[in-house]
Amino acid sequence: MAVPRRPLAWLLTALLGLCRPALADEILLLNGDRLSGTIVAKRGNTLTLDTRYAGRLQIQWSSVRQILCSRPLRIVLEDDTRLTGSLLQTEPGKLRIRAGRLVETTPIDLAQVRYINPPVEADGGVAFSGKLNLGINFTKGNTDVEKTHFDAELVAKTLENRYTIGAILNRSAERGTETESNATGYAKYDHFLNSHWYVYSNALFARDRFKDLKLRTSLGLGSGYQFIESKPTNLSLEGGLTYLNEDFYTARDESYPSARWSLNFDHRLQASKLQFFHFHEGYLGLEDTSDLLIRSQTGLRMPLIERLNATAQFDYDWDSTPADGNDKGDARYSLNIGYYW
Repeated sequence: MAVPRRPLAWLLTALLGLCRPALADEILLLNGDRLSGTIVAKRGNTLTLDTRYAGRLQIQWSSVRQILCSRPLRIVLEDDTRLTGSLLQTEPGKLRIRAGRLVETTPIDLAQVRYINPPVEADGGVAFSGKLNLGINFTKGNTDVEKTHFDAELVAKTLENRYTIGAILNRSAERGTETESNATGYAKYDHFLNSHWYVYSNALFARDRFKDLKLRTSLGLGSGYQFIESKPTNLSLEGGLTYLNEDFYTARDESYPSARWSLNFDHRLQASKLQFFHFHEGYLGLEDTSDLLIRSQTGLRMPLIERLNATAQFDYDWDSTPADGNDKGDARYSLNIGYYW
């Protein structure tokens, strides 16, 4: 008995369709290179593309000429317009979105795209991140030394706001006699005007008994620019005005306005999974420019298991006008085990 040709042709077509691989997303760069893979997300100036041949690639958004994607993507524009759809062929430097079968947008400048597959905070939620580090060193015998370091930080972020609170504690003792005791607490609020610019208010409280510092209070306002915000790299720069008040145990108390600046940078080295980080902030007195305070943290962070990390860190503080009997510079080295989320 002969099999009808038309049903057989339909069956073969269906089987071939099942065996054919799904079309990959395509990224065309300004230099003419064409990359294929699966678009993961766009954050700041970084587009993440998942590939079979090179793992996850981090592509500068400013280097992208065109994007093609046949599957639905969630897109948020700079004016907070939200669209979901596939990306169609269009002129260079723009993208065109098809939502459903009938609706298509006019070409949209790539510069207007804030997110692709936005993070939870861009969908009206709150994203939490933080760290908890502990370092303990005991030496017994001919040398009897105890050193303890603790720091913690919690960050809550929405689309337009970021809240940060943290604390740092250091204590050392040699043969039962305390040789170091200091603590720092800080809080900060950032309000984002767009994906890069933000204004901030911050507060910092510090004490150090061995520097004769009973309490240093810093309250300030300013603005910042988030150059890069992504998983592999973060970079921000801030500047503003701060009012400093310093109470001492024996020295004369001081208070004065100052200019504040800060730099916050971290970068994950893909090959080794090490993360380099550096943070510093400075305060320059406006009434007397010889008043200069700087605190900094620099180090390497290495993942262990799950969310546990080992950190080698170098802290350096500088006070141009310390209390009598104290050095201007103060350096500290520490090895810590931390939990990050």
